[in-house]
Amino acid sequence: MIDTARLLDTFLAILRIDSYHPNEDPVVDALRPKLLRAGISLWADPHRNVLGYWPGTGAKANREPVLLCAHTDTVRPTPGMEPVIRDGAVHTDGSSVLGADDKAAVAAIVEAVEAIAAEGVAHPPVELLFTVGEDVGHIGSKAFDVAPVRSRLAFIADVDGPVGGVILASPWSETLLVTFRGRAAHAGTEPESGRSAVQMAARAIDRMRLGRVDAQTTANAGVLTGGEESNIIPACAELKLQVRSLDEGAFGAHRAHLLECCRLGAEAFDGGIEVESVNSTTGYRFTPGDAVVRRAQAAIRAAGLTPRLATSGGTSDANEFNAKGLTTAVISVGYLDIHTNQESMPLDELERLTRVCRALMLGP
Repeated sequence: MIDTARLLDTFLAILRIDSYHPNEDPVVDALRPKLLRAGISLWADPHRNVLGYWPGTGAKANREPVLLCAHTDTVRPTPGMEPVIRDGAVHTDGSSVLGADDKAAVAAIVEAVEAIAAEGVAHPPVELLFTVGEDVGHIGSKAFDVAPVRSRLAFIADVDGPVGGVILASPWSETLLVTFRGRAAHAGTEPESGRSAVQMAARAIDRMRLGRVDAQTTANAGVLTGGEESNIIPACAELKLQVRSLDEGAFGAHRAHLLECCRLGAEAFDGGIEVESVNSTTGYRFTPGDAVVRRAQAAIRAAGLTPRLATSGGTSDANEFNAKGLTTAVISVGYLDIHTNQESMPLDELERLTRVCRALMLGP
């Protein structure tokens, strides 16, 4: 049975660790004794992702293994943050984010292991993967070699919403840095000889379809910088764009539209552009009948909950693993107000998530 006091102790202990990338190692170090006691062997790859293997036992010893994954970093540093328990939830003290994203999942996975080990029930082989640098660009999962993984199905608890959600699709996404090149000139004495890169970027943005483009596609012009002084025609401006879509074709088409707007904006003022892909993520899509979705739903039902199928506009380590051929589904965690200084984790949701993780490990 799940020990809710032990679960809370584990959660609080790792919340108190400031594990903003690249300082995640102390999280696994704190959990290592628990995992080793249960009989899990741990191995760190060159990028500090930690993969664990727990041999199966009893009548389930030779069944297919399953992998559960969570990331150990936080979206922002949490130095000195002291978790506060009130109103049935763990809250940040207001000095930083809480870090329930994704330490609630880390704690739930570890407690599920400890509960199964204490019960002595038969379980299939289980793999655990704790990744680094997810919130700052999927750094660990992009670098992770899936070849040593024995499981064919993997599950990551790393999306908002009440526990019980299963994500069917996550977008193709890319962040682009477009540099507009113009010509500097004195703004007061010879503006005619200048070519304003900021004006090029402004013209480009004015042409773009931004925001919610359609039911599956979004785009944003997020950062614009350029110029030196108010009396100098700016020769250079940089525009950071992002496009996401749950449809690969729509993603490609809107990406092309944004870049065409940039090209035309530059040409309108006799300038040019340079384009750099800062970060890109491959999307994925499952159907309700896919094995990974059915396994997730079965575990949610076994935990006494009702599954909900949804799509997400966000990305996660699952995008990287699916692109590498490791079939990975994302399930919801139940945290609230993530990435803010009001973040919290309801204790009943933490316990529900642990039940789902336990059911995933035990299998159908």
